[in-house]
Amino acid sequence: MLDTPLSLITDVLLPNIRALEAKRLRNLGMSQSRIASTLGVTQPAVKQYLDIQDRFYLEKLHDLGLTDDEINNILDMLTDVLLSGDIKNVMDFFTSVGLSYLSKLRFCTFHRKLNPKIPQDCSICENLYREDEEEEMNVALSMIQNEIISPLIPEVLSNIAYARKNPKSLEDIIAVAGRITKIRNLPTPASKPMWGASKHLGNILLYVSRKYPEIRSVMNIKYDEKIKKCMDELKMKYAIVGPHDYATDEIIETAVSMVFRPCLDAVVHLGGKGVEPNTYIFGKKPVDVVKKVLNIATKYSSIS
Repeated sequence: MLDTPLSLITDVLLPNIRALEAKRLRNLGMSQSRIASTLGVTQPAVKQYLDIQDRFYLEKLHDLGLTDDEINNILDMLTDVLLSGDIKNVMDFFTSVGLSYLSKLRFCTFHRKLNPKIPQDCSICENLYREDEEEEMNVALSMIQNEIISPLIPEVLSNIAYARKNPKSLEDIIAVAGRITKIRNLPTPASKPMWGASKHLGNILLYVSRKYPEIRSVMNIKYDEKIKKCMDELKMKYAIVGPHDYATDEIIETAVSMVFRPCLDAVVHLGGKGVEPNTYIFGKKPVDVVKKVLNIATKYSSIS
């Protein structure tokens, strides 16, 4: 029988994640018809998803090789991408997730159970996934375009940056030229992401990524006491530096970079004379950073 590892994405990962996602969307108050439209399935299919207990789908994903944390992480990010309404970014996101797990050989044990003839030294999936920083940035930017994030954008505006592996210069770091502003209360990138577009975040990432190669993305948001309270309630780890009199970009970049450690989610710089405080949210990839920002934004909206 013709067998391909790609069937593990289409036949196992996708249908079970889709069913659990239907439950997530239902918990957000969506009707069955809207869930069907959002997921690209029929309403009877959605009803079937909702009628079956979560455990049924989770066990299949556990058998595939995923942990509960990994499943929840996929669902969290998928929800945000779906709510952005950009179908292309949804496809990009899920395809990248599936191919990434295949390339890490995470589904091999499950695949050999289905087909014992697969040799033990098989590793053909290692080359299935090639990282595409521009596509990953587009997915992250689609997640950012959520009104709940608008109150977090500082007066100097926000940006998000993503470094290639082992960056050598600012040209190895992609960001939004013109930054992220607000249009009709919706966070909106001023342009498409471009290489070398952010000197400020780029310099921070250059230093941090060279010292800690796994940290490749950062986004700036505002800082105030509510942001601090949000991070505390979310149990996020952060450091605070400054304020610095006459704080230049270079002084801020150095201060933030020097204090950062991989155990931190964020670094706060308290600004200086004429310079507003900012919070720098760090992560391995832009979607990881945006997920943290969305968590802060959700908490921020609930604090009076």
